[in-house]
Amino acid sequence: MKEVMKIGGKLAAICAIAAIALGIVNAITEPIIIAARAEKVRLALIELSVGLEIGELNEVNNEGAILGYYPLSSLENIKAYIVNIIGSGYAGDMNLLTAISLEGEVLSVVLMKHTETPGLGKEAENASYMEKFIGKGNGSIIPSSKSHLDPKEADSIAGASITFIGIGKALNEAADFVGQLGGM
Repeated sequence: MKEVMKIGGKLAAICAIAAIALGIVNAITEPIIIAARAEKVRLALIELSVGLEIGELNEVNNEGAILGYYPLSSLENIKAYIVNIIGSGYAGDMNLLTAISLEGEVLSVVLMKHTETPGLGKEAENASYMEKFIGKGNGSIIPSSKSHLDPKEADSIAGASITFIGIGKALNEAADFVGQLGGM
């Protein structure tokens, strides 16, 4: 019985030291991680703004893909919006920022955060992957199915069709949302 108590005490001490160490590491790294995330968002907004002035974030509380939006303006007139959206991927949610014109055209898209499979769904991180969506909307279909693509493009998403469909559906919802906002 004494031996069990001795081993239990040692394990408890090791766990306490590990917990304290993890707490210290978290206290040191958390502000750095928060600052890095904020910088990533800032750089993405600049990339998506196409030279327009970026307005304040307007959060949206609904059950759809839309989390919030930033108006993009020139000379006090709203020209487009950057919309923060969530798409459903193979391995979970994907957070994207997209610039949408007032007419519903996808101007640009950036994948901000995801848990997609490396080598397949992770390809959506590449700007070339998002080119399938750029310029779509405003009278043309924003692809959300392989059938919306030509055969060569459809082959390029083989193995990651759930990722592609999730992004397409979220972009369609963003375009519809911007259509409802209009020029406010």
